[in-house]
Amino acid sequence: MKRLVNPTLALFVLTVMGFCFFSGCRNKDGNNNPYQTNIFPAVKVPVTLSSNKKLSQEFVARHFWDEFLKEDRLLRLSPDTSAVLGLKPQVFEETFDNYIVSLSRVDDTIAQSSMEKLVDRAVKMADDGYPYFFSKIMQVSEKVLFDAHSPMINEELYMPVLDGIGRCTAIPDNVKDSFRWQMAICNKNRVGSIAADFRYANSYGRQSAMHLISSDYLLVFFNDPDCPNCRDALEKMKKSGVIRDLIGMGVLKVLAVSPGGKTNLWDERREDFPKEWIYAYSPDGELDQGTIYTLRTSPSIYLLDEEKRVVLKDASLQRALRTLRAISDHYVDIQ
Repeated sequence: MKRLVNPTLALFVLTVMGFCFFSGCRNKDGNNNPYQTNIFPAVKVPVTLSSNKKLSQEFVARHFWDEFLKEDRLLRLSPDTSAVLGLKPQVFEETFDNYIVSLSRVDDTIAQSSMEKLVDRAVKMADDGYPYFFSKIMQVSEKVLFDAHSPMINEELYMPVLDGIGRCTAIPDNVKDSFRWQMAICNKNRVGSIAADFRYANSYGRQSAMHLISSDYLLVFFNDPDCPNCRDALEKMKKSGVIRDLIGMGVLKVLAVSPGGKTNLWDERREDFPKEWIYAYSPDGELDQGTIYTLRTSPSIYLLDEEKRVVLKDASLQRALRTLRAISDHYVDIQ
């Protein structure tokens, strides 16, 4: 189910804003030349890297916040307590969106390291008496990285934020409690782990286990027969040349499974799905119980490798297709 706002977090952010107002989170040295509150200092890529797209993107990801968090800049901030270290909240949210886009362009290890570095700095600032910066990161990252309907959902990048919440002494226990269920969801079937096995049944009622499907890659398309978004995704997948090519190469199999079990509508929709796909349902509705998979939206897409390790979890179709193109390019190169 989509969750747009964590009520406890929203209350915490308002409380923190009040704290900053009364404690005077302001210009430390009284400088009368404060930074503007609507400009984020852009990353300056060294000339030696500017001609190399990959190295430039990696530099931006690693150093995105460096200028923004420089001590001399922080000492000259405007005393506006509604601002996030000199940025208006809306501008900060737009900046954070741009940051996540920059992380999507680099290797996962670099992206993870960058997020951990940001969270570490924000937690230290919170523990030192300025919690508003981290509270805004918590608020925006939940919407961008954890909300099931966000096009940039990425639980692995959200994990450092959850870890920071757990160790930040400035955050009250009741706020931390509201995030523990999110940690449980993120820890379930994590990227790099072996995906939990489950049983599925076909049109004839014959049952098998997902782990018994033999293929280099398995695209699991959790969908509901009465879901408009699922039908839209299905049509795009049927038109996808990379899915068709990988299936033809014997590299990919697609398991389209209905978590809610067999229904008349599920029977009627059978002809909508390509015959080379595995069309199935959860025989006892165990996938709908949320114990082995937390399917927070429909459709939900997972990509598994030959060992059934999770490559993508709850991915958007766009991200799944982008990953499959990279896989396809790899197989073309080695042939």
